Amino acid sequence: MLDWLFSSGKAITAEIILINNCGVKSDYFVVRDLDSGEYAKFFHDKATIETKSGSPIQLQLSPTVQDVYYEGVAISARKKMKITADCSTRSLDNVNATTKKPFVKNGD
Repeated sequence: MLDWLFSSGKAITAEIILINNCGVKSDYFVVRDLDSGEYAKFFHDKATIETKSGSPIQLQLSPTVQDVYYEGVAISARKKMKITADCSTRSLDNVNATTKKPFVKNGD
């Protein structure tokens, strides 16, 4: 549907700077290439990932973080990028808490 927006081009090394407006350490975030599934961790608010120009890139919480996830909006990969983590608004689109235990009705 959005192929025109995320048309993958030539191979690049994307350098991503994280602007962290969350109360969560930057170490807990990763940037993921949604085409390949590969991800890169942030170190001192910087990450690099091998991808293709125009591939969809998304800010997420690290797979090591359990019970909570954050998924930012997918953006087109470029050689130099800035991605903002914004946790100021709580929205079911961006932040979801989950539980490992199923919900049980009273008396069940």
